Amino acid sequence: MKKEIQHLRRSQFVFTYGPGAIIESKIGPRIIPSMREGLGDLFDANIFHKFEITNSRLRIIIQTITGHSARILALPTNASLNKPSTKGIYHTYIFPMWRTCYGRKGNHPRNLPILFRGKKCPLCKNNEDSTAVRFVAACTNGHLDDVDWHYAVHSDGKSSRCKPEYYYWRTGGSSLSDIVIECPNCGATINMGNIYRMRFPCSGRHPENEKPFHAGGGASITKPERKRECNARMRVLQRQSSSLRIPETITLLTIPEYDNSISNLLQKQKIATAVISMINSPTKPCQGKLGEDEFIHWLQDILTQIHVPTSSIEEIVKYIRENGISEFCRFFENLHGSNRTFTDFMYEELESFLAGPRTTDNFSMASPVRVKSKGHSVSPDMDVFPVYLLKTVTAQIGYRRMPYIPSGGNPPKRVSSGVFLNDDLWYPGFEGTGEGVFITFANGASPDLKGSKAFEEWSAHPSPPSIFESEWNEIAREPLFVWLHTLSHALIKTLSLHSGYSSTSLRERVYVDRGGNNGGILIYTTSPGEDGSMGGLTGSVDSFEEILDKASDLITFCSNDPLCHDVRKSKDGANGAACHSCLLISETSCEHRNVLLDRHLILGD
Repeated sequence: MKKEIQHLRRSQFVFTYGPGAIIESKIGPRIIPSMREGLGDLFDANIFHKFEITNSRLRIIIQTITGHSARILALPTNASLNKPSTKGIYHTYIFPMWRTCYGRKGNHPRNLPILFRGKKCPLCKNNEDSTAVRFVAACTNGHLDDVDWHYAVHSDGKSSRCKPEYYYWRTGGSSLSDIVIECPNCGATINMGNIYRMRFPCSGRHPENEKPFHAGGGASITKPERKRECNARMRVLQRQSSSLRIPETITLLTIPEYDNSISNLLQKQKIATAVISMINSPTKPCQGKLGEDEFIHWLQDILTQIHVPTSSIEEIVKYIRENGISEFCRFFENLHGSNRTFTDFMYEELESFLAGPRTTDNFSMASPVRVKSKGHSVSPDMDVFPVYLLKTVTAQIGYRRMPYIPSGGNPPKRVSSGVFLNDDLWYPGFEGTGEGVFITFANGASPDLKGSKAFEEWSAHPSPPSIFESEWNEIAREPLFVWLHTLSHALIKTLSLHSGYSSTSLRERVYVDRGGNNGGILIYTTSPGEDGSMGGLTGSVDSFEEILDKASDLITFCSNDPLCHDVRKSKDGANGAACHSCLLISETSCEHRNVLLDRHLILGD
């Protein structure tokens, strides 16, 4: 049997799939294993160092969030490894293992489909009429397994030891309750509606971390490792459900302040380690206890010993000569200081945008177009900056499984996407290059939101009850953030009609400054591996008055009104007036999972 190859972009692996995800392949569903198991022979220190993304600012955020220092890997590709596109470089496993066979050749008793575990139907002796069952089981601690069909069918306990080779699978309609599973030995039955309501003992299984073995026909399977150490309960859901695996990613922009050759050098792991050891030495060079010449001579010796190229050493020395030790230490601290939070970096990005037009190797922003208010309530005067070039770095730090929303208790547990290699913890990531538009208030004059009922509602209950911890909590508490976020969603829907991009390919970033008095919206798209993009977003700047008017219509009128308009922000609510007809967009476009939205806040009622 020919081994099937399915290609994924790095961005797809990070944003949508990754370890623990179930991917629908040409020959059935497969689970994507951890990088340790999936990369096979490519799980090697030399390969990882070759494809490392050196971004110290993103590593600081990951360490702040996860508590572990981290490094970021851009997954190898066939092209980067000089391998033909027909050769697989990341292996997957068969999952789930249970299948349904319809027995169209008449080999089944009572001519009923059967449910069985394995590659071949025990009655037909082949897999020609079988497909993988579409149900799996998961718990909020991140465990995943096949549905325990033996337990489900015999849940009454009368025949708990009955484990037949297969079960009858009877369907009589379109609802879950119309699917009935029957034991051929004892006659016990249960329908899928009841199975969906069951809570199974958790198997404690992480199939993405299990060792594979060859199953024939070019496929790999794993021997299940069921540790039964989890106190949570498993629930059944469909394997293609979006709540089965919710990836958590962190994205940073490459801002002009750090888009230069000295930043690139000082972010390299071995150079950074050497400089940190010097700065933390008893001589305390950053406190003025060491002369410049002595410091430079010492640094040259250390970097030469660890085989740093002479040209790189000369670049660092030149920076110190021109700026002094104190400025060098300050700049290095901004790159590597571990006392900074995600919020600090967001403020830094906003301040960089507000600083005005600039151009570097990976960033280019031109002068703004002033969009005058027409008296509608959507916005005051706005400045719209075309961002012709921007670079993002994204890492997937983990994922959560949410088979149901826990009431009260702990939020779903984050399962790490990282793997250890030689004492370093590596996360999958990618660098994207693209374009965007940055929208902010003209002259920093944000709207006065005070006095409206919506402002009082969001001020009284600023943080919605969240099933996730969020690094955005400090910024998202501001009503101005909700105002900007609501406008951002309306603009994404409208921009997709003007830019040539689908709304799912556009992403947002909403900023509010430290005082909660000013802010902005970045709407962008990145195309990994390309220098730039089609220019659809920057080309829309001249038409932004029309775009803003159409966004105003989306906020003012919703086809679900008055039902949508009647929704108000409550103590336990994550949104005010917002629904799929007016504001909700693709989960891959919104950094906040479609919460913190309210038309009332913009409409001022």
